[in-house]
Amino acid sequence: MIKLAAFDVDGTLRDRDYLPESTKLALHKLKEEGVQLALCTGRSEYEMASLYKELEIDWAITCNGSHIGHRGSTVFGTPFEKETVTRWLREAERAGHEVLLYGAELMFSNRPDAPLFRRAQVEIGFMEPVQLQSIDDVPDIYQCIVFCTEQEEAAYTGQEQEPLYVHRWRDWAVDFNPSGMNKAVGLMKLLDHLGIPKEEAAAFGDGLNDLEMIETVGMGIAMGNAGDALKAKARFVTQTMHEDGIAYAVDQWLLR
Repeated sequence: MIKLAAFDVDGTLRDRDYLPESTKLALHKLKEEGVQLALCTGRSEYEMASLYKELEIDWAITCNGSHIGHRGSTVFGTPFEKETVTRWLREAERAGHEVLLYGAELMFSNRPDAPLFRRAQVEIGFMEPVQLQSIDDVPDIYQCIVFCTEQEEAAYTGQEQEPLYVHRWRDWAVDFNPSGMNKAVGLMKLLDHLGIPKEEAAAFGDGLNDLEMIETVGMGIAMGNAGDALKAKARFVTQTMHEDGIAYAVDQWLLR
């Protein structure tokens, strides 16, 4: 029996501001059956606050697994070394790159009005970040997005003693997370905390940064809009979000 279900957000639960009514009803069914719910996303806790309140979801695994919050309060976190973040900001300043930094409570930018950030905001949606005031006075950071090409990426990753978790989601934008982190690691930490075996967990996703969690849990479910690589790792493939894929999967596999 499934005791916890984790959901990627963009392309899985919602598309920008569109969240199917069928998805809301399916999540309500799960809660009525005693299934715990968790968001599991590459976005920040700051950006997820309104969504988990709307859906009455207590747990949010954010920053690709680097941060775990319960009703908005940090429970577990794996931040970068402060020296690493400072070096990245200095490199971005030198190269003219735009950077987003995800803290536990806020999202910061070195250049919030720069064109690539605004392009990403139009394409996938971002809340407005806070202007970073000082390179040397940065809080704990759990994820960094650099708006740069793959060739320029090495200036950020090449000096790290351990490999970062790197997820490139556009030709001109890439996520960095601390070494060893991904959504599966964050989800396993939450499952251990709750005393739930991974075999009794389900996970839904549509992107490559969902791959590890999809193949880790007992019931990994790829959305119909997922790529072939993710579908190959999933136990089940449901319909797309716009075709009520969450509701279909809940009725067909989770609650039968």
